[in-house]
Amino acid sequence: MKHVPILLAAALLAVCVDASAASTPTTAQLEAHTWQLTHATDAKGRRISALFVRGREPYTLRFGHGYMSELNLCNNVSSQYRLQGNQLILENGIQTVAGCMRGDMVVQQERAGKLMSSRSPALTLELDDRGTLVLRNALGDTAAFEPAPLPVK
Repeated sequence: MKHVPILLAAALLAVCVDASAASTPTTAQLEAHTWQLTHATDAKGRRISALFVRGREPYTLRFGHGYMSELNLCNNVSSQYRLQGNQLILENGIQTVAGCMRGDMVVQQERAGKLMSSRSPALTLELDDRGTLVLRNALGDTAAFEPAPLPVK
């Protein structure tokens, strides 16, 4: 019985360590970089390979002035965004309508749309302890985006 307080303290410390490992990003943190996709899995933990097209720049998110753009797809997508806690709320989305010549790019565009679907509950965002932006959707998909420098103006 005298070891119970020690075990309880160790358990509480472990919970605190896990809680500090990830944080909710701020608008300033999102807008300080572009975010390049490095890893994506579905609800069963399988890689979402359709989001990675060989010979193309990585699927990228860019946040700025209340808009989020999805770049390096066949068609670019832009939506108004706002943060509500750890939720990413996307509204009023628009998309270019270029004809996609390569089948793998059509599939990538469709899968990116499914990933970013803003069905309820909303997408969630967190920054992990290495600065990776982790996005999760209602379907159980998880995507990791590494920060990259903003383009030079």
